[in-house]
Amino acid sequence: MDSFRIFFLGHSGFLMELSDCVLIFDAYKDPAHVTEKFLNGEKPVYVFVSHEHGDHFNPKIYRWVDQVAGYFVHRDCAPHQALPQVHLMEPGDECSTEKFSVHMYGSTDAGGSFFLRHGDRTIFHAGDLNWWHWAGENDEENEDARAMYFQELERMRGLSADVAFFPVDARQEVAREWGVREFLAQVPVKELLVAMHAFGSRWCPSYAFRWRWGSVPLWIPEKEGDDLVK
Repeated sequence: MDSFRIFFLGHSGFLMELSDCVLIFDAYKDPAHVTEKFLNGEKPVYVFVSHEHGDHFNPKIYRWVDQVAGYFVHRDCAPHQALPQVHLMEPGDECSTEKFSVHMYGSTDAGGSFFLRHGDRTIFHAGDLNWWHWAGENDEENEDARAMYFQELERMRGLSADVAFFPVDARQEVAREWGVREFLAQVPVKELLVAMHAFGSRWCPSYAFRWRWGSVPLWIPEKEGDDLVK
């Protein structure tokens, strides 16, 4: 497969440069000004928004309308006026371009998650799909969160991803890795797992994670603007 380059925009926001196009996910901020270069570049740019939360969606992305080949956004993130480049999606929807196909899977919070097929490569961006277990909540709420998560994972049975972006949220403390561990058990990741949605300290994988999933290539960005070439 062709090489690619990924830039960390911040939080769950990434820009992925492929051989023939550029993908931008959940770009609510970009303090390193990464997107500017690519919006004015030669490759077509496609923008994805998983849901309307302020740490994933910034309506200012629609100012790029003259520089973007297509937007694939959850229905809750629709622009104030209709734009021909905008594809509104809900879980279960699928769209295709000459460069890739994209299917929206569900979430355990708001909106959805994205699964793309670009040539021989598959790419998954989780949005807020995660096992949201919180030590401060009661058992009933946490049991509901667990059931919801495993229900969404079951819908992805049989999938594998070459590149996956997945939350590893520091606020969950002891449960920080639970979601990503179960995701890897259900959806094998071959080329690269990218940690996102840290909300605090940078993730340092536990001994248990490294022992079980040490063969999975892993990137944990340190600061906005960091990049990785594969």
